[in-house]
Amino acid sequence: MAATLAGCGRAPGAMTFGGWVTEDPDSTVQLKSNAGLLDSVSLFYYGIDTGGGVRRVVKAEDAGTIAWARKRGILVYATIGGTPPLLPAAIAGKAGERCVKELVALCERFGYDGVDVDFEAMGPGGRDPYTLFVAKLASALSVMKRPRRLSVTVMDVPSARDEASTAFDYAALGRLADHVRVMYYDYSYDKPGPLMPRGYFAEELAYARSRIPAEKFVAALPWYGRDWVPATGAHEDLVWTQREKETGLAGPAELMEQYGVAPEWREPEGELTFSYTRDGRRHEVWMPDSRKFAWMVAEVRKAGASGIYVWHLAHASTAHWQSVRDLVRR
Repeated sequence: MAATLAGCGRAPGAMTFGGWVTEDPDSTVQLKSNAGLLDSVSLFYYGIDTGGGVRRVVKAEDAGTIAWARKRGILVYATIGGTPPLLPAAIAGKAGERCVKELVALCERFGYDGVDVDFEAMGPGGRDPYTLFVAKLASALSVMKRPRRLSVTVMDVPSARDEASTAFDYAALGRLADHVRVMYYDYSYDKPGPLMPRGYFAEELAYARSRIPAEKFVAALPWYGRDWVPATGAHEDLVWTQREKETGLAGPAELMEQYGVAPEWREPEGELTFSYTRDGRRHEVWMPDSRKFAWMVAEVRKAGASGIYVWHLAHASTAHWQSVRDLVRR
């Protein structure tokens, strides 16, 4: 039997909730520990080559986890990612047709409930080939013996002018795909700052909601932070409960303890920040915590989106999961 959005404890009218599962083994641990809160997961397994071929980018498919999740009513998506310079040529013409066929075959082979297309950083020249690719993939998935779902993951924009500078036609994608996941993070990337400040977030939510049907609009929110070296622009991603002995990179709690720093809640950004000095270089960290997740969920609910997705499940704190119980599932 196909997995359905059974809700797994979701109250009538509550938003759906899901997240991406990465190659980090803790992603699977978090999935299995919090299955009752998840409507879907997206397994970040695949990339694309120059000829449109689907290739594994992290590890072999875990058929056991796929079956385990589906048995519990959790929809399982196969995520395929890609960026220029491979795109958009790798999804145009014969290459795009090959990619569609291979994704359909993977759904048949592993029992995925759908595909999540996470092609990023394409400019306006990629709009026509990307939209056509999404249309062909949606059609191919819908006519399978067991119809599959299509989700597209797209960058965030605050206005029609900004949307026009990308490959993503929000309105067209809202018609073609089952869900449009808009990524609300990385407002600051090359230099220190909040992952998503309050004012910009509200503006972007309003624009997306004006273009994407409410029942298809999913807001993707951050469960990670970032550690910058301002002098060089170098940065690393951090997640709450990671440990250096396990991951090779200290998490925020370890950093604060090791360097004796206290985090500061910053407004109007609505995010946690702290700084420390390591090896003679100043580091600046911005870190969404459960308070930030709470106000972002409130804004998403106000905007009328149907669901929330998080990047990513690995090393999520218990406070974040409690927020899902208290805020998303209500």
